[in-house]
Amino acid sequence: MRIFLVLGWMLFPGKKATMMGPGTVRGPPGGSVAVRCQYQTGYEEYPKFWCRAGGGTWSCPEGPLVESSGTEAKVKRGRVSIRDNHPQHAFTVTVENLTLADAGTYRCGIWRGLFLRAHIHAVTVIVSPGKSRSICGKRQGSFVDPGPDLYQPSTR
Repeated sequence: MRIFLVLGWMLFPGKKATMMGPGTVRGPPGGSVAVRCQYQTGYEEYPKFWCRAGGGTWSCPEGPLVESSGTEAKVKRGRVSIRDNHPQHAFTVTVENLTLADAGTYRCGIWRGLFLRAHIHAVTVIVSPGKSRSICGKRQGSFVDPGPDLYQPSTR
């Protein structure tokens, strides 16, 4: 029995990771928004991603809209780009030429470990006339990674 517990710990270490970013960003139709997602030291070389949230609490049914390879190189896919800044422990996702259909909830995250477990942070994108802005008053994002398919906010 002990061997299975040790093997389970090795495969699913449950390391706590912190993702932080704005809860909401706003941009006008035709404009752009930039979302800065911060992560803790040790995740610099892991791939980062941006996806549209699905029905589940942590799901991204359509897969990533854009993802990095773990380097600092800018990756652009259509109207969406991502660039990581390792020294600042942050990556920025930019969505250009916003449309009303872009409004909704998205996830910025880090792929890590076996079975592509991820640490994620939810961001609401609002598309409405007016200036682009990031509403940073409510930052959240401390998550515990209990395994390959379950993600729960920590209770700190």
